[in-house]
Amino acid sequence: MPETVYRITQIEPQQRAKDRFNIYLDGAFAFGLDGEVVLKHHLHEGDELTDTVIDGVILMEERSRAKKKALALLSRSARSMGELRERLRGYGFSERTIAPVVADFLRVGLLDDRAFAEAYVRSRLAQRPMGRRLLKQELLHRGVDEDAAEAAVGKAYGSVSEADFARQLVHRKMKSAGGGDTRRLRQKLVDMLMRRGFDWDVIASAVQEKGWENEG
Repeated sequence: MPETVYRITQIEPQQRAKDRFNIYLDGAFAFGLDGEVVLKHHLHEGDELTDTVIDGVILMEERSRAKKKALALLSRSARSMGELRERLRGYGFSERTIAPVVADFLRVGLLDDRAFAEAYVRSRLAQRPMGRRLLKQELLHRGVDEDAAEAAVGKAYGSVSEADFARQLVHRKMKSAGGGDTRRLRQKLVDMLMRRGFDWDVIASAVQEKGWENEG
C-alpha cells in the first residue's frame, strides 16, 4: 500500500526560540523541529515527505531534545547511567529515544558508572563514613550495577577495614561529647553505627574497645 505524501508548505523560525522551526505540511502546522534536525534532513519548503520519513525526522528531533536535556542534567550533577535513564523517562522520552543517547554518552565518556561510583564512594566516606553494606546499597539505589558498586566500595576501603572506620567514628563522637552518662553515650554510639550500616560484630568491637571505665 503506497504511503501518503505530504508537502512542506512553510518553514518558519519560532518566536521564542530562534534555533527551532515550525514545520507546516499541506498548509497546516505539523510539528516543531530543532534547527540541527532541519539541516541534517535537508528540509526545504516544497519538499515531499512520506510517513516513514516524517517518523524518522520526529525521532531525530526527540533524540536531539533528549540529548540536550541529558547534557543539562549532567552539567548540574554527575549521574549514573541508571539515574540518567530514569530522569529522561520522567521527562516523557521513550526507550527508543533514550537508548541511543545513553549509548553515545557512554562512547564519548560522558557516562562512566565505575568512575561515578568511585567518586561517589570517596565523597561519602569523607563526609559521612559508613559500612560497606550501606554504601553499596546507596550505589545500587542510584542505578549503579552490582559489579561496579562492589568494585568501587572495595577500592575505596582498600587496606582500611570497616572496624577502622567504626573506631574512627567512635573516637570522633566521644571527643566531641566530652563527659557525661557513659551508658547513654554508648547507646548513642551503637545507634549511630547501626544507622551507618555497620554490622553488629564491628559495632560491638568498636564500642567495647573504649573500656567505659566509669560506667556504673
